This record gives sequence, structure tokens and C-alpha cells, in this order.
Amino acid sequence: MIELREVLANADDPAVMPINLADLPDLVARLDDGDAWHGFWPPGASSHQFWLPTHPPDGRATYVVILPLDKLLELRVEAGLRLWRALVGRSEGRRRHDFPQQTRDRHILMLRAFDGRADGASYRKLAEVLLGFRGRKADWENDPRKNQVRRLVADGRYYVRGGYRNLLCYPIRLSER
Repeated sequence: MIELREVLANADDPAVMPINLADLPDLVARLDDGDAWHGFWPPGASSHQFWLPTHPPDGRATYVVILPLDKLLELRVEAGLRLWRALVGRSEGRRRHDFPQQTRDRHILMLRAFDGRADGASYRKLAEVLLGFRGRKADWENDPRKNQVRRLVADGRYYVRGGYRNLLCYPIRLSER
């Protein structure tokens, strides 16, 4: 969520960009505690959330974005830039913190392994279905997929028990396991 504040700006400055937040198409806005104002705006494929400590004025106004200097600054700057691009009618561009395909595939495997284990499947059965293991019991004891499937289940358990919150900040790591 992006915090906005209204500022007085020199109307002669060519860089000034007054906006009427209340006139944004498809805007969903609500008052928070007291006079604070929360807006949700889906201009296209993505959506933007912003918060103002006071109700926006009627008509056009100039705003600044408030960015705390914290570990999430990089993501907040990107969100502010994407909001600005949407406001001026430009393409928002690709989100830099989208997962690489290999990471997506691994998370899918983790959840499938976790679900299978929760349904009572053995590690060997999971390896057969998810990782393509074929062989006898003696082959299973020395196969690297034995440890791989156990790691998938353990990682899936971690994400299901709250670790999914770390995915919201990707690629930034806020906490180590």
C-alpha cells in the first residue's frame, strides 16, 4: 500500500501533476478511522492501493508518496512507479519481483508433496508421482529423489504454516528460517 500526502505545489512548474483521486475510474474508496482515506484502484490487469491520512480534496490536488526507509523500500519504490505510470496512462511494465519459472515449479511441487503426505501417501509414492522415480526398494534407499521429496514436504509444511508471507516480499528476505 502506498501512502500519499497532499502538498502545495507551484502551478507554474511544468513537472507538477495534479490528480483528482475521487474521479479515477473503478475506484473503490472508504474512510478508515476518523478522516483517513483508503483507495483501491484496478486500472487494468493489476491493482493499486493507496492511503491518505485525510480525505482528499474535491477536485485536483498534487500529492507526494511517503516511503519509509526500511527493508521493503525497493518494493515500495516499484509500486509507486507503477502507480504513477498507471495515472499517466503508460504501461505499468513487468513486475520485477515475479517468480522465475523454476521457482514457481518448485513451489507447486512443494504444495503437491505436502498435500500428498497429508493424505497419507508415502515418500516413495510421492517420488513416483511427482519426480518420476521407478525402481525397487533397494533402488529407493540410494536414490537422491528420496531426500528431494522429503525436502519438498518439509518446505511445503513451512509455507503452509505461515512461511507463505515471505513470498509477498520476494526477492527480499525479511527473516531467515
